[in-house]
Amino acid sequence: MTDLELISEVNERGYAVISAPALEDDPFNAHRDIARSLGLSDAYTPVLYRDPEVCEVVGQVGPYNEIPRDSTSVLPWSEMTGQQFHVDGLLEPLGGIKTTVLHCLEQAHTGGETELFFSCEAFLKLSVVDEEAALSLQHSEALTRFATIAVADSARLRAAGPAFGWADGELATRFSDGTTELWNTPGNPALQRALDYLRGPALEGHSARVRLAPGEMLIFRNDRVSHRGCAYRNGDRPRRFTRSMYSSAPYHRTLDR
Repeated sequence: MTDLELISEVNERGYAVISAPALEDDPFNAHRDIARSLGLSDAYTPVLYRDPEVCEVVGQVGPYNEIPRDSTSVLPWSEMTGQQFHVDGLLEPLGGIKTTVLHCLEQAHTGGETELFFSCEAFLKLSVVDEEAALSLQHSEALTRFATIAVADSARLRAAGPAFGWADGELATRFSDGTTELWNTPGNPALQRALDYLRGPALEGHSARVRLAPGEMLIFRNDRVSHRGCAYRNGDRPRRFTRSMYSSAPYHRTLDR
């Protein structure tokens, strides 16, 4: 696959899976290589991990992360629960992180898929059948996301905003639905209808699961696709991924022609 074909696949389908062997001496070199191929800007450090107090509490900050942060503390054959759907960038504005790259170094013994929810596609379908519900998702205080890290002023680690809207001329999503999200549903039946749809019927036709093998990389448009890590059981060695995020979307100069 050429760079242009890969860029087109990520931008049109929302994601792509490629082979990208990792180098033992620097597991993030593969991220730098693919970023150059995709025409991405430098890897992006989210707002949360630029907070001085957060940096003191969280050992691993910056634009590149290992998942889990400390694989040496993971016991063999341990089980891990799955995540809820979210977009990367807890405190980012709508469309703030456009591209995420996940690289598999070690896969779990069982489970460990990444489930993608094409939430922008689901939103467009909702807007046809229930315009009021779709509009409620675009309200400036529809969704509040917050960190649970202990800091002196926890209010600064909260970000309210629309769940969907337009950013840089494209429909973008913040749809996230876990323990660090608060939906403004009280007295808002339209928003509750929207959530009922996104949490149920929408998933049937707008989701896909990807199970990476070691040496494979998942690239997806974080501003258009929500995702979650599924439950898994480790083997003799723990599941180990690396991640990088980017404020730009894949781009090739020939696309301007």
